[in-house]
Amino acid sequence: MRGQEMRLSDDQSFASGHHGPEIAAERIDRLAEWLEMTLGTKLTAFATGLTTRDLVQIAHGEANPGPEEEQRLRNLYAVASLLAARDGAGSAYAWLTEPNEDLGGRSPARLLHDGRPPESVWFAATPAF
Repeated sequence: MRGQEMRLSDDQSFASGHHGPEIAAERIDRLAEWLEMTLGTKLTAFATGLTTRDLVQIAHGEANPGPEEEQRLRNLYAVASLLAARDGAGSAYAWLTEPNEDLGGRSPARLLHDGRPPESVWFAATPAF
């Protein structure tokens, strides 16, 4: 994912500075599997509002998420892959779980779980210029 913007499934862009296929075009089971392996089943399920069972079934191609769940998975992948590429795999997990001053002291995972629009969470992941 070097040199391009990440394309979100609602056709918004999130600059990452990394190459790769557009997020909207990637198979959802592959994104879910990456999230499961990178963030863990529990955190991925929590942040996306899925049960761990549903997440595992999606990641293994045994089930398809509904449109809202798919959007949440793609959104989480967009920010987690940016952080992992920029700062290392563990940074995405840490960033998602730690309270964040820019988010009122709440963790990004909690806000995503509660249905906060992902854009408000992403801004806390990008450095201020």
